[in-house]
Amino acid sequence: MLFDGFYIFSTEPLIVSYVGDFPPLPKGFRPKHALQSCAGYTGRWKRIVRHKKNQILHSIKGRKHHFMVNAADEEVWRRRWFIRGAQFSNSLYVNEYIYKPFEQPKHYDAIYIAQLQAFKRHWLAQDIERLMVVSYGGDLPTFCPELAHAEYNRKFIPRPELAKKINQAYAGLCLSAEEGAMLASVEYLLCGIPVVSTPSKGGRDEFFNDKNSIIVPPQTDAVAQAVKRWRESPPDPQVIREQTLKQLNAVRLDLCTYVAQLIEAERGGKKDPEQLMEKYFAAPGISSRFVHQRDLATIELEQFRV
Repeated sequence: MLFDGFYIFSTEPLIVSYVGDFPPLPKGFRPKHALQSCAGYTGRWKRIVRHKKNQILHSIKGRKHHFMVNAADEEVWRRRWFIRGAQFSNSLYVNEYIYKPFEQPKHYDAIYIAQLQAFKRHWLAQDIERLMVVSYGGDLPTFCPELAHAEYNRKFIPRPELAKKINQAYAGLCLSAEEGAMLASVEYLLCGIPVVSTPSKGGRDEFFNDKNSIIVPPQTDAVAQAVKRWRESPPDPQVIREQTLKQLNAVRLDLCTYVAQLIEAERGGKKDPEQLMEKYFAAPGISSRFVHQRDLATIELEQFRV
């Protein structure tokens, strides 16, 4: 998923977060703290050195950069290189008011939300008969001829419609060997459908357990058999959702504690992390604090005051 903007956590001091690369800043928009959530896997020394250099560049420009990693092995690298930050899965940005169980007919054995790139290993789903593949749009059969039988979107699907599509499947697929937290994995779980995943690096397995996921070798028959198991014995959607939300909210509260400490350190007053949770994550959800890069120059920051 692409993020071309910031989530605004505080205005005094100005604290923002973002996923992936740092978006360009308009004149006058000068955050004191920038919390970067990692979009990809960083558990290798060349990648972590790049982020160390990035943090130094932020410091030169007068802001404090915080690098947020998804997985425990990445946290080891972050600490080893004395990079300011913490371990907070970027799945915390998934909006549970959009992604939730709906009463929908099951049209698909499985759904795979994945951009059309090789590392997503779409071909592993070739033995699934009723398959839906969702990307930003494109020609799936040309990209992956093994999935010529699958249904796919040619244009971008808005998130509320995507949530309905998820609910029309018995299971969600996670087939890459290495990436970031993979927001789609938590979108599946919040919609109440279980996951079929291959072993992976990057943190998506932080939300998996034996009640909501099956992890199989990267083999087409193993993926299809796991999907069949979920189709024949589907778990309770509400149980999957509530377990995931409980774990997700624990991560969110830790983040709010982190932000509260930054605000207090900058003499912005003492903030209760529980109250920040209510500000950031109560309905309509965290999406309401996101500002697209194109709107930063004209946005009224007062509405984001905490």
